[in-house]
This record gives sequence, structure tokens and C-alpha cells, in this order.
Amino acid sequence: MVKFPRHDELSAAIEPLFHQYYPRLCEFAFRYLNDEALAEDVVQDVFVLLCERSGLLPESDTARKNYLYAVVRNACFNRLRHLKVVHRHQDEQLREQPFSPAEVLETIISTEMLSAMHAAVASLPEGCAAVLRKSYVEGLSNTEIAESLKISIHTVKSQKQRALSLLRERLGPGFVFLLFFIR
Repeated sequence: MVKFPRHDELSAAIEPLFHQYYPRLCEFAFRYLNDEALAEDVVQDVFVLLCERSGLLPESDTARKNYLYAVVRNACFNRLRHLKVVHRHQDEQLREQPFSPAEVLETIISTEMLSAMHAAVASLPEGCAAVLRKSYVEGLSNTEIAESLKISIHTVKSQKQRALSLLRERLGPGFVFLLFFIR
């Protein structure tokens, strides 16, 4: 069972209500939402709201019980409306961008290739990797790289050459073109 947060004397007044009504209200919310975790979230949110806003609860026990059920019912309807909007948006996204099996396969392959490229770049010696990133990711010229790393332009060229050579060894000659996509 979820432990009720203790904020101040108001929560002390609400805590007995929480223990008394929480299981019932969760069952009540479940009947609307058909999702146990979501029902518990809604009921917990209602009690948090009660703790944050003093003076919301009616005085009599019957009115208090009716109030709790009404607030939970309205919170369920609000959550269902929100979920409906989310699902509608997701459906629209899927209609606008249907993915064929070939597109899914292409996306998987490109993701795996880029992952291999990132891993290979990360395994390079520090100097080579720094020059490579500044060149291909940041788009800096050799002169700009030399100035930012405070090394000679010849060192930049040799580090870049060494990095490309190491990548060809690790990934094969066809993978070097991926350097333009590692951003």
C-alpha cells in the first residue's frame, strides 16, 4: 500500500480518510479506467490535491464520502479525455507516417551502423577522436581545429589521417562515409 505523504496538520486530518477510502476509491476508479496502476495514480492525485488545497472537504461524513467519489469520477473522466487526445495524436502520427517493413529495416540498419561508428570513434586515441569530432561533428576547418586545440595544423592533419586509418581498420572502408552523419 502507498504511504500517504505527511505535509502538515491538514494531512493529519486527511490521512484517516485516505486509509478509509483509498481501496474503495481505487476500485471505483478502476471501473472507469480498466487499469489498476492508472486508477491508483488518479486516487493518489486526488488526495495530494486535497492536501495542497485546504478547505475542500465538506464537514459531514456523508458529504465528504460523496465528494471524494465525485472528485475521483471527474479525475477519471479527465484522465480518459487526456488519453483519448494522446491516442488520437498517436493515430494521426501513424497515418501520416506509415512505416513499411523496408523502412523499418532501413532504420534499424542505419541505427546499428551509427552506433558502431560512435563506438569506433569513442575507442580512438583521445587526440584522434577530438580532431575527428571537431572536424566532422562541429564542422571546423583544420585551421580552426588547430587554434581551438592549441596544436599545429600539421598535427591536426596527421591526427585526422590516423583516425580515418584506424576507423577503416575497425569498420571497413565503406563505413568512413558515415562520418558525415555522426552528429
